Formats: sequence, structure tokens, C-alpha cells
Amino acid sequence: MAAEPAFPRKIAAGFYFFLILLGLLFYVGWSLLYNTWDISRPENVGVYALTIVLLGFGITGYLLYRTPAKKAEPPQ
Repeated sequence: MAAEPAFPRKIAAGFYFFLILLGLLFYVGWSLLYNTWDISRPENVGVYALTIVLLGFGITGYLLYRTPAKKAEPPQ
């Protein structure tokens, strides 16, 4: 089987890591701007929904596209 090039995997992993950062920065920025740190307020449901979607896709994609750790080869 041919070896898969690492460059596209790094681009995809970087994009998904960017989604994680974007989700966190969006939540923190919104909360700082509008001073809404209370989770129980119903008018903030959209902010939490968008944050969860960004974090969910980011974490899932990053785990799927990161470069796997190299396994130690057994001695021959």
C-alpha cells in the first residue's frame, strides 16, 4: 500500500484545530462583550449551540486527521 502524503493531513488537522480555537474565542469574546457568563439564561442558547458545534467538529476532526504516533518496531 502506498504511503499517504503528510501535507494534506497537516492542513486538515490545522483547520480542525482552528475550529477549536474559534469556538473558544467566540464564547469568551461574546461573554466578555455582553457580560453573559450565566449558563442558565435562555437568551444565550444560540451562543452555546454555536460554540458546541465548533468545538465538536474541531475536536472530532482533529482527532481523526492528526498525525498518528509512530509505533516502535519489534527487534528482528
